[in-house]
Amino acid sequence: MNGTIQRSVRILASVLVIALAVAAAPGPRPAPAVPAVVLLTMDGVRWDYPQREALPAFSSMAAAGWTARRLTPPFPSLTFPSHSTLATGASPARHGIVANNFLDRASGRRFSDEREASWLEVPPLWALAERAGLKAAVRSWPCSQGAWNGTAPSFFQGYDGDARDGETVSWILGLLHRPAPDRPRLIMAWTRGADHAGHGEGPDSEGVRKAMREADRLLAGLRAGIAALGPSTPVDLLVVSDHGMAPVNRMVDVVKVIPKAGYYPFIATSGPLCNVYVKTEAQRRAVAASLGRLPQGILSMTRAEVEKRFGYGGDRMGDFVLLCPPGATFASFSRKGDRDVPRGMHGYDPSLPDMGGIFYAEGPQFPSGKTLAEVRAADIAPTVCAVLRIPPPPSAAGRNLLVGSP
Repeated sequence: MNGTIQRSVRILASVLVIALAVAAAPGPRPAPAVPAVVLLTMDGVRWDYPQREALPAFSSMAAAGWTARRLTPPFPSLTFPSHSTLATGASPARHGIVANNFLDRASGRRFSDEREASWLEVPPLWALAERAGLKAAVRSWPCSQGAWNGTAPSFFQGYDGDARDGETVSWILGLLHRPAPDRPRLIMAWTRGADHAGHGEGPDSEGVRKAMREADRLLAGLRAGIAALGPSTPVDLLVVSDHGMAPVNRMVDVVKVIPKAGYYPFIATSGPLCNVYVKTEAQRRAVAASLGRLPQGILSMTRAEVEKRFGYGGDRMGDFVLLCPPGATFASFSRKGDRDVPRGMHGYDPSLPDMGGIFYAEGPQFPSGKTLAEVRAADIAPTVCAVLRIPPPPSAAGRNLLVGSP
């Protein structure tokens, strides 16, 4: 009897020891939270603006993550083509937004700062994310209004000229505070940056310096809000711009040079770029003959010539493409008929120093201490897709910046 009891006690003790060991052993670690991606664009912030004076948020972000000496926009280095390249990874020839103002030959429709996503000929990031089962949010991004081929972002806020950039930051942080199942994995937002001041007062103006101080405060607020979310809500933040800015001192009125009796030849100016569309061979010959009267320094190219030089093409470009040299821009007219006389302009050869934009990134995928010589606008969408772990854009001309990084 006593032997039986002793054996039972030993068995119970062994079971207890095993149970305690199992209880003390660490369980499987919970899977790390998957980061959200915030892609913020600051319009018209040239590559060198953040270094001109003490801007602590920009400096801190550069030290905490990645930066580039310049972001090279596509040709033409204009707001709508560049934002469309940032969103698709494709060139303007492929995504179809060939200027801020152009003619769609197939439909006869004019594009003039349109906001409809349907103008894009390849899928933007928010459509790729949604089709991969991830919620996306978009605010004020050029060419984001409405659905793209039936796919729209889960959260959308259209452009509002009266809204302040601080409201955009609040909107972003509000989305990141949502419960995980309802939180967007991709947030894309446009802010004013220094574009308005650069056009109105010039790139070396006090207006630009003031705009950059405001952009720095904006960035500081966004970074503080993201940091306050804690490790349970990781975020990869990318801050970019669409182009730089060059000083302007003269305007060219192309309408005085090209013979125009009716709708055609159709003349579409976008800053220093002009697409000229003809309908007949007689119009082609007349336009070709008139271009010799353009002021010296303006580059006049046929479709074949501009495609060879800048990779610029597609059905939506003009039969003739004109490009002013830095310092000059084509005359434009506002909807009220008044002349716009800018002090700064973009849209020139993207390789020129003044056309470079900014690139900053921080978060789990962008550890500190990396400076890239150059990032192209076309690299942003493939990189964002890699962070989101979804297939790259099907028409991307850029590269995933994470490939080959330490």
